[in-house]
Amino acid sequence: MLKNIGGIEYDCYPLTSAQLLNLSLIKAGASGEVENIGVGDYLQIELNIAALREALNRAVERCESMRMRIWKDPETGELFQYIVPYQNEYFEYYDFSAWSEDKVTEVLNKWTSQPFDLCGGKLSRIVIVSLPDGYNGFYFNVHHACMDSSSVIAFTRDVIEIYCSLLYDMPYPKPMASYIESVKRDMAYEGSKKQKRDEEYWKKQLELSEPMYTDYTGPGRLMQLRRENKNKKQRWGMLASSDGNGNTITYELDVESTMKIMEFAKEYDLPMSAIILHAIRTVLAKFNNEEKDITISDLVSRRSTLNNKKCGGVRMHCFPLRTIMPMKTTVLESIRMIKKAQDEIFIHSDYDPLKCFGDLSEKFGAAPGSTYASVDFTYQPGTLAGMGDMLKGINFKSRWYSSGKQPKPMYITAMHRPNDGGLNFYFGYQTECATPEEIEFLYYFTGRVLFRSIENPDKTLKEIIDMT
Repeated sequence: MLKNIGGIEYDCYPLTSAQLLNLSLIKAGASGEVENIGVGDYLQIELNIAALREALNRAVERCESMRMRIWKDPETGELFQYIVPYQNEYFEYYDFSAWSEDKVTEVLNKWTSQPFDLCGGKLSRIVIVSLPDGYNGFYFNVHHACMDSSSVIAFTRDVIEIYCSLLYDMPYPKPMASYIESVKRDMAYEGSKKQKRDEEYWKKQLELSEPMYTDYTGPGRLMQLRRENKNKKQRWGMLASSDGNGNTITYELDVESTMKIMEFAKEYDLPMSAIILHAIRTVLAKFNNEEKDITISDLVSRRSTLNNKKCGGVRMHCFPLRTIMPMKTTVLESIRMIKKAQDEIFIHSDYDPLKCFGDLSEKFGAAPGSTYASVDFTYQPGTLAGMGDMLKGINFKSRWYSSGKQPKPMYITAMHRPNDGGLNFYFGYQTECATPEEIEFLYYFTGRVLFRSIENPDKTLKEIIDMT
């Protein structure tokens, strides 16, 4: 629909369910910077600043979601999105090459903590930077309403491929897909037969028994809530932060260990995400008196087609992944059950996640802000790992920066490093809900369960727990 914004008419579209899912955090009271994504991408080569500026401008021109703006209707308060025409931009350059890496990280974290004005213009910032040890590239900060991590990776790849084509006669990358077309497809979903099928599936899940909350620190929090509410049978938990203050702790898994997991996945034809989820799930069972009913919030990127992979924007939805397993379940049975549950979620992942979680809470009378999952999880297979072949031996590194806020109490991301393909585990957590010691404890046992499991796929969950 056409809207007059600042004297200019634009084609405007409603926000998608994925965007509303992200903005719900701000609506619930979190400050704006909780939605900031900060990332840096660097090559260990002498930088041609003019060529990088050109590559960045071309990438922004090719990516509609980088030119997306949000407008609030002054009469109804409803939010709309629209795309502004491309305009050439001069990207500033900062030379941090004489600084320590820690000092640079401190500055870039601070930049990431500066909130955007949601309805006030641009929702991204790009700065060209030089780092110590000869690394040069760009820092990129973007609002989550414009991009998710998959979009950030796709945009980064596009910039680097354009840069290399300008300087090294490498092939020019194929065009990006239209973001607006993906929005139109989401709009067409409303009221469709697909939506009705998805709604039937999620309503059917409500017919099951009430899930059980399992905290990553053990049953203590749930027991405390039961005492406070004088309800010995309460099954929902409460993890909430008053200010969203948070941190990220990164653990790097070596290449050899990563390859063992990938070889196991290939041998048994299992997805990496299900294997890692099995480890997290088994740890939650271990920490909660061998509980068999475990729910984890699983994030789905909804990018199965080439168009969706290259359209930018935010398409991430989040749903409860619930599995009920007796302790006699074997490792392989566990992973396959998780894969089956993931497949079902993926099929029905276009459904509105806010409605899904809201209906779940309403059905069982859980308090506002309650949850059955103490952990959110996502695995990012689409990384920049393939850049190594194209760059022909040029060292490349990517860094994720913190805004000082976290959208979820505990959000685990498993992502492959671009330089060697090893796995990084990012633990984003709210400081009111977890301590660094608790994070380390969780990661330690997740690793132990993970490798005991792939070494003993026929062992039961009980046997794996006893081994760790």
